[in-house]
Amino acid sequence: MNFRHAGKICLLFLVGSVSASLHAAEKLIADYGGHAGFQSATWVGKDLRIFEKHGLDVEIIMITGAARSVAALLGNSTHFATGSATGPLAAAVRGSDIKVIAASYNKFPYAFVVRPDIRNPNDLRGKRVNILNYGGSNDLALQLTLKEWGLKLTDIQVVIGGDAPTRMSSLMAGRMDATFLSPPHLTIAVKAGYRVLADMGDMSTNFTQSSLYVKGSSLKENRDRTKRFLRAYAESIHVIKTDRERTMKIFANRMRVDDPETVRSTYDYFAPRFSFPPRVNMSGVRDTINFYAEQNPDFKNRKAEEFVDHSLMDELDKEGFFKKLGS
Repeated sequence: MNFRHAGKICLLFLVGSVSASLHAAEKLIADYGGHAGFQSATWVGKDLRIFEKHGLDVEIIMITGAARSVAALLGNSTHFATGSATGPLAAAVRGSDIKVIAASYNKFPYAFVVRPDIRNPNDLRGKRVNILNYGGSNDLALQLTLKEWGLKLTDIQVVIGGDAPTRMSSLMAGRMDATFLSPPHLTIAVKAGYRVLADMGDMSTNFTQSSLYVKGSSLKENRDRTKRFLRAYAESIHVIKTDRERTMKIFANRMRVDDPETVRSTYDYFAPRFSFPPRVNMSGVRDTINFYAEQNPDFKNRKAEEFVDHSLMDELDKEGFFKKLGS
């Protein structure tokens, strides 16, 4: 009996070990949108091996622009996507199988930066404004800003200009007159004498800037995997908000910034604004839907709850996961 009992214990141990190994060997791909501090949840998860802690082997790749991120997810090139909610909302309203399940940043993280000689909104007429792409958060931020200033898109020249370092270089080289920037690029531009005409973070409008979204089928077919990724994602955000030194080292490395003051100011700008627990601010989704409904009839009479699935967040909440981390 003792040998038989010992054999059963060994068998259970081996089964558990094989199961753990299968989880650990699970190769996944997640994206991030660029080199700004608000895009750092996946950096931290990767660089501090938090994904591995939750049994996931995650490769992170940069995909700029929400539309490209959504296309990669729907085409099965990635398993998890991060970025502004504009992309997944636009895809879902057209019938794509996509759900936003969390959000690490629920505010616009941009400042509208202009050449030193541009001193008020009226000076923008006829000027070249550089944004990442159409249909993304840059585009929405620009349209909301112009609306607040009483200007129209036809009053300016909109130019699609690539990621933040590229847009900053175009501004500082004189090829563009204005663009949206976040730290550290915002800090660098201001130090060089460029003006902040508006800080989008001061706007009353909420916006789901950094969200986590997946194919709806993953919530059904790979729910445990998705839940473990969400755990790691949330833990990474908690580290950003509470562990200044480790996070700043990751910021400096990922953003390729050597100046300690710039890294420090970037951390101080972003860290307090991260959302923990990382729930989607539903009013931000509603504001986005209402804005797009003015231009696109597909968004009319649509509810935020159609696009957001908080079921895994609710499960983690009930299990006390966020309290254990120290929310």
